[in-house]
Parts: sequence; C-alpha cells; structure tokens
Amino acid sequence: MLTIEEIEGKFIGIGMLGKILVCNTIPLPTQAEAEADLKATCISAWGDSLDFYWEFYTPEAYKIARYIYNLFVGRNPGPRGFDILPHYKTKFWNALLTISSIPRGRFTTYGELARAINTSPRATGNYAARNPYPLIIPCHRVVRSDMRLGGYSYGPIIKASLLMNEGVTVNLDTGKVDPSKLIRAEELIKLRKVLKIVGYE
Repeated sequence: MLTIEEIEGKFIGIGMLGKILVCNTIPLPTQAEAEADLKATCISAWGDSLDFYWEFYTPEAYKIARYIYNLFVGRNPGPRGFDILPHYKTKFWNALLTISSIPRGRFTTYGELARAINTSPRATGNYAARNPYPLIIPCHRVVRSDMRLGGYSYGPIIKASLLMNEGVTVNLDTGKVDPSKLIRAEELIKLRKVLKIVGYE
C-alpha cells in the first residue's frame, strides 16, 4: 500500500506491507512531489519485488507520518511504535542499522562509517542514498570527511536544517559541521552493539 498523508500543510509518502513500513519520504511541499518521491524511494530500495497499490488515509500510516513529521521539525517523536522491513541485502542493511545507532545531536562521516562496517566510503554513500526510511534511519547524520555536508536526496539546505534542529552546529557560509559532535568508527561499533542489546535489531 502506498499513501500520502498531510500533516500541517506538508505531504508525507508512506509505503506499507500490512502494518510494516517499507519506505517513506520526508515531509514535502506538495502531494505530487510526495507521490513521485515515494515511488522513487521504494523502487531504489526494493526494485520491483514489492507489489504496491495506492490507498487513501489509514490510521496506521497517519501515525507513522506524524512520527516522521515530528522528526523533521526537531520534536521528540517518542517511541517508534511500528516496525520497518529489514532489507535482504546484508551489507546495505548493516550500514543502515549502523546509521540508526547515531544519536540525535551527533554525526559521523562516510569514512568512519566505512571503517565501522568494513567497506569503502563510496559504498557507504551509496547505501545512505538508497535509504528507504529517511529521518527514521537518519542518513542526514553522515557527512564528508572534510566536515562538509555532502550529498542528501533532499538537498544540502534540508540536511543542514535537520542537523541544526538536532543540535549540530553547521556553518552555512562554508557548509561545514562543527567537528566536536563527530562519532568515530570505534564508538559507532559500540553504539551498534547497544542496539542489539536493547532489541532494536
């Protein structure tokens, strides 16, 4: 099921299999943008392996959309309260789970993420770009090794805004983040172990 939920004048695309989230968008200005982005996000992550149909408002999708909206505006969304579908590509899913361990107000680099999961920075960039759960899995918290923002599917202004809403200082003139909130590979590995202990994975 694919649906677009409107919250406070923004449109959020939600893709679900039953009650499990399989892809989403960030809040976008128009319904047409949300529809196009949702299709692209789902196909990028899952290819044609999932059979989707459009549906109007559902309570489950609205709850997820509200959670995503709160993340977008910098509010504490509370407990997640819904499941996301694990990806069958192990390295891709390993990268996304490691990104999930980056706490609010911190960030890492593509290079540090690569060291933590034993791959290349280019590969981690590709994994982040194909994240089917933007904001829920916070790929905006991964930047370049020179502290520049780097790529983001929704553009550098949105990426900077998300990081600043979470307490990371971004110099808008240089496009660089304050390195004092950087998480190195060793800490990422420890944080990922915590996810396993608390049953997040």
